[in-house]
Amino acid sequence: MTDSRTLFKNSIYNVVYKLLDALFPLISATYTARVLLAGGVGKVSYAQNIAQYFVLIASLGIPSYGIREVARRRQDKNQTSKVFSELFMINLLSTATCVLVYYALVFRLPYFQTRREISLVAGLLILFNAFNVEWFYQGQEAFRYIAIRSFVIKLLSLCALFLLVRTEADYIRYMLVICLTTGINYMINMLQLRRFGIRIQLRKLNLRPHMKPILILLGTTVAIELYTMLDTTMLGVMCADENVGYYTNAMKLVKIVIMVITAIGGVLLPHLSTYYMQGDYKACSEIVKKVFQVMFFLFLPCCVGLLLTSDILMVALFGESFAPAGETLRIASLLTLALGFSNLFGTQVLLTFGEEKKLLLCTIEGAVSNVLMNLYFIPVYQQNGAAIASVISEALVTALSVIFAGKYITIRADKDIILKTIISTAVMGIVVWAVMQIKLGIYVRLAVAVLVGVGVYFSVNLALRNCMLKELGKFVKRG
Repeated sequence: MTDSRTLFKNSIYNVVYKLLDALFPLISATYTARVLLAGGVGKVSYAQNIAQYFVLIASLGIPSYGIREVARRRQDKNQTSKVFSELFMINLLSTATCVLVYYALVFRLPYFQTRREISLVAGLLILFNAFNVEWFYQGQEAFRYIAIRSFVIKLLSLCALFLLVRTEADYIRYMLVICLTTGINYMINMLQLRRFGIRIQLRKLNLRPHMKPILILLGTTVAIELYTMLDTTMLGVMCADENVGYYTNAMKLVKIVIMVITAIGGVLLPHLSTYYMQGDYKACSEIVKKVFQVMFFLFLPCCVGLLLTSDILMVALFGESFAPAGETLRIASLLTLALGFSNLFGTQVLLTFGEEKKLLLCTIEGAVSNVLMNLYFIPVYQQNGAAIASVISEALVTALSVIFAGKYITIRADKDIILKTIISTAVMGIVVWAVMQIKLGIYVRLAVAVLVGVGVYFSVNLALRNCMLKELGKFVKRG
């Protein structure tokens, strides 16, 4: 019972954390889209995108590897401090190298001449990565602390945004707000380490054993980010800043849905690692089954809802200047299923079972296919082409992840739950489509569509006696 309550509470805190991580950027995106318009949003997104490549390399594979290693040692404070110090030192050295390379390129390459000022500010994201130890708190399952800290930082970020970003010319200030709030977030994490019994050690550190797994995970992370970041990069090279803005905000909405729902599975990695170390593969299969069913129950209606309301949703949130992004969101809505399940079977399952190489193979396949499709689709369909490429490549990654994961766990789901979820979603989709045909203001129509859609979906599931509702109810009661 204690383990169940702990899992539930961690799930709630992790959902709150992911919700805050999604909600505050949505609020800021809604505000900045109306102030900076699509062009300004595109400039910031592109500069952030370029800096993120260096953050990616600087981080190596530590964010994923660190969660697993801290989770395995969290009962021994001395061992936890030692592994933390070793990973922190590796991250510090790699970050220092990447900072030097980035600023050398910004000052020397003619390419940055017209965007040097915003690129210099964006480089702070790389500098602050030296203090990014979020993986430690996730490995410790300190989700309550993470959620509270995230709320405070996001609130400060919004206040700074409203005070400093007031006109279309303030896009560099917007970049500065993003960087400084990221840095403050990381520094608070550093200051809280003593509270968790961590003292950074400088002697008797053994960095070598960590290098192989983190470099393999770096390859995996690079492959993943190539087809999530190269879209923006290639759009910035081939198209205008406005196209980057359309694509960025459409993808933000989709990723908000994915982040919140996959937060339920975000607490899986430490628990799966524990079961794996105990050799209890049956327990691993059971927990993956439950999370898969919860995700399917929530992802499917969200996917259909986004698809049906995409046109008015983009305008309602970001203003008329983002009307062309409605079609982009309609295409990208399919990612809610593909990306969510590739995270579960790829990042969660394969990483837990120590199959970094197979995860790397999955992501390389996705990256290569995404780049090739971007080269074909972006020149023809611009931001819509990037969305098409993302959906196809992510579907391929999901399929391959499921095949590999099936060798270690039994992948199954309750057919009754799946069927009733599909039926309920279909009924909800018909009702939402009908609401969208009514001639009302976009805000009223959107509100009615969302409220009626949610009501119909849960009502039909209740009428069909979908036991998924009962399972969710049990989780609430246990909390």
